[in-house]
Amino acid sequence: MARHSWVVGRAKGGQLIHFSIAHSIPHTAVRYDAYMKLALLATLPLLLSAPADAAQRPRAAAPAPTTATITVTDLSGAPLSEVRVILTGSLDRSGSTATNGTVKFDGLRPGTYRLRFEKESYVLFERELDVRAGQPAPTPSVALSPAPKTDPPPPPPEPAQPAPLPPPGKAITVNVPDFLERNFITNTQPQKVSEVGCSGLAHTVLWQVREPWQNRTHETSDVMLYVVGGEGTVRIGASDLAVRAGSFAQIPRSTPYSITRRGRNPIIILATLVGEPCP
Repeated sequence: MARHSWVVGRAKGGQLIHFSIAHSIPHTAVRYDAYMKLALLATLPLLLSAPADAAQRPRAAAPAPTTATITVTDLSGAPLSEVRVILTGSLDRSGSTATNGTVKFDGLRPGTYRLRFEKESYVLFERELDVRAGQPAPTPSVALSPAPKTDPPPPPPEPAQPAPLPPPGKAITVNVPDFLERNFITNTQPQKVSEVGCSGLAHTVLWQVREPWQNRTHETSDVMLYVVGGEGTVRIGASDLAVRAGSFAQIPRSTPYSITRRGRNPIIILATLVGEPCP
């Protein structure tokens, strides 16, 4: 009598399933494929029961989402309302605190999130929020610091007030030829200055020039020249201008100038200086 044995599967609990058969047929006459068929038919019920048993095992439940309640206060502990809170992570949320200083974010899965707190007149603040499976819902509290106060910029300086004008002078009229005849320069005078009129900041004089008048400057007055008689040259800066009766020249303040006659007669100029009060 011969016996053959095979391992054909694993039953519930992990034990091996053995199949054996005894026969009196000579070994050479027994076909192994026939033995295998008999073994499979005998153990089929055991093999089918294993997956069914595995399917009945309970699966691990996914962690339920949680709600985080965040409280925002000032440094004294008083609740701050209208603080914008921005949450970023596996999901993004944002909201503003209520009058009690709280804001809630629902549906949070386990993980690490970033919180950002923004409110006018307070320092921007950020922190992390950890949501852990199986742990109580997080309820962090944050205290915001007031932003440093900055002094307002100083007011612009008051515009400089112009100096008050001097009192006006008397209204006058002058016949220039008659005035010149009464005040004509002598042969021995190099130059002669005769006052004609003055009012406020305008001062008019009659200049008679025999000898060159060099390097003249008026620091605070602009000068208007009108040639009444004679001929000559007015040098303004580096420019020489030929002038005669009827010519006009304007010399800005602080500009050097010179006057030189041409010919035998003096050059006669009616000059008005504007900018200095009357002497």
